[in-house]
Formats: sequence, structure tokens, C-alpha cells
Amino acid sequence: MEKEATIKKMAELLLSRATMLAYHCPNCGAPLFEKEGKVLCPTCGEVKVIREGEEAEGKEESIPQAKAEVEPQEGDEILLEKRKELLLRLKEEKDLRVILDILDAIKRIDEIMKSKTSDR
Repeated sequence: MEKEATIKKMAELLLSRATMLAYHCPNCGAPLFEKEGKVLCPTCGEVKVIREGEEAEGKEESIPQAKAEVEPQEGDEILLEKRKELLLRLKEEKDLRVILDILDAIKRIDEIMKSKTSDR
């Protein structure tokens, strides 16, 4: 039930013209969204992000910088390419059911990538 609520909230954010980011919530792992300069998690609400390399003295940024932590494994490139394709389809899609299916597929790819990372 919680998964459905999160997916519904993601769809609502997209329909309200929020942008899905290529980053995930540090608390729950859900994809992050940006709307009106704020980074939002569909599960936790607003997320405060500090840009890498800056002091924590309130220098918050709306978009974190990516940091490569591990070497890519076999199949990672395929998963990342499919995720990009899904995000492009998501940008153009108008049908809510298709949007939810695409979000579910993206979430599954993210879970696979996360599990592969934690196995390393």
C-alpha cells in the first residue's frame, strides 16, 4: 500500500510539472524531484541537499552533484540506458496509467542497481 501511495505522489509531482532528478532520497531511496527550486521526495517531503565539497553552514543547493563510488558491473550500462529511455518516454507521456507503469519500471531498475551496489 505504501508503494502505491509513493507512486501516486510521484505521478502528482510530474503532473504538476516537477522534474524527476537522477538522484535518490538519502532517507528512503525514492527518486527525488525538483519543483520551484526545491528538492522533493514523494515519501519524505522536502529534502535539504548540500553540494559536495561545501561546508554545512546553510549552503544548500537544489541539485546534488553525482559522486562515483564504485566501478560499474556488467549489465549496469544496459540498465542505465533503459532508465534513460524510460525517463524520455515519461517526459512525453500523458496517460496516467502508462506514467505509473513507467515509474514502476524505473523504480525496479533503481532497486536492482541499489542491490548490486550493496552487494559489492
